[in-house]
Amino acid sequence: MNPVLTSSPPNEYAAILCGSGPSLADHLEEIRSRDPRTPIFALNGAASYLAANGIRPDYQVIIDAREETASLVGPADQHLFASQVHPACFDKAPDATIWHLQIEGIDDLLPDGYPAHVQIGGAASVGNTATCLAYAMGYRDLHLYGYDSSHRHGNGHAFHQAMNDGDPCAIVTFCGKDYLCSLTMKLQAEKFQTTARELVQLGCHITVHGDGLLPDMWNTPKETLTEQQKYERMWAFPGYRTHSPGEASAQAFLEFGLEPGASLLDIGCGTGRAGVKFKAAGLDVTLMDFTDNSRDYQAMTLPFLQHDITQPFPVKARYGYCTDVMEHIPTPDVPRVLRNILHATATCFFQISTVPDAMGALINQDLHLTVQPMAWWREQIEACGGCVVWAQETPCDVQLVVQRT
Repeated sequence: MNPVLTSSPPNEYAAILCGSGPSLADHLEEIRSRDPRTPIFALNGAASYLAANGIRPDYQVIIDAREETASLVGPADQHLFASQVHPACFDKAPDATIWHLQIEGIDDLLPDGYPAHVQIGGAASVGNTATCLAYAMGYRDLHLYGYDSSHRHGNGHAFHQAMNDGDPCAIVTFCGKDYLCSLTMKLQAEKFQTTARELVQLGCHITVHGDGLLPDMWNTPKETLTEQQKYERMWAFPGYRTHSPGEASAQAFLEFGLEPGASLLDIGCGTGRAGVKFKAAGLDVTLMDFTDNSRDYQAMTLPFLQHDITQPFPVKARYGYCTDVMEHIPTPDVPRVLRNILHATATCFFQISTVPDAMGALINQDLHLTVQPMAWWREQIEACGGCVVWAQETPCDVQLVVQRT
């Protein structure tokens, strides 16, 4: 049986992680002159490329399950293969150390009595996963090279990698600059922003060298954007609309026995999916948001107002519905927004996140500007003339039904 990786306590050493992006070639001398105590993790074909340039990696990391990935197995003092890697890779590195991706159902696949092991998250790509792998091995100061996640002069790698010839590509725009990326590169760059920030919160220091979409997303200082500009950018990401908190919670408000045919204002409607559900339940629905690019196609038939909710509302309704909105409001504006909502609606359902956001990293911005517990929100609501008639709390959010007094 191959050795199985276990977690290690934090150590004082830095680690170098080398992806295969074109900018890796710009930093060979810098990598070569590293402190001898700083290990090099080479991802996929970067191992052979580094070795050909006189730099033998300490580790090669592979997670790809395809058989052709065996062509990427290269020189390294130790090979770290995810358990899903094709047997052909193990034929080339029979002593490789195994570790497991943290994916649904993995525990059911491990036999009883399986030895102590570590499961690694960040599975959007080998690059993202390798940062988590280095963390599990005790490294907290990570230096990343070749993490471009985009092409340079038509080349996706610092060397020719035939198995990626023909990968579908698209133009991705970030901060006004266009990048040519394969779809997996785009996904890696987006997911890296959240994975890496979570590692930073756990005590890591991450330096991304080079250029390309991923380094630029990580290293670009935050722009000064209006709240409207933030969300115009966010709604341009398909992943931002995948989960609709309003849609998920609509049934909870419907169970309060809402008056059939009554007017309902969906405040900060986002995709509009909740409004579609309320319309199907017989309510007279109006959608409101301060961007006009958030709504899904099926919500386009509902009345819509583009409006800044820090300003008095131009309409009133029997019911209000406000989910995944209040945590996005700058704290000084919270009382004004609450007064506007309570003035415009007699009864309003709120769902408010009580944890920091994960998606704002896609545009290098903070989205949850007011992260507070249930007690704080109740105090604010009551101070603005509202009465909380029902409330429940989860580890991530609070739900409240509020009536105007």
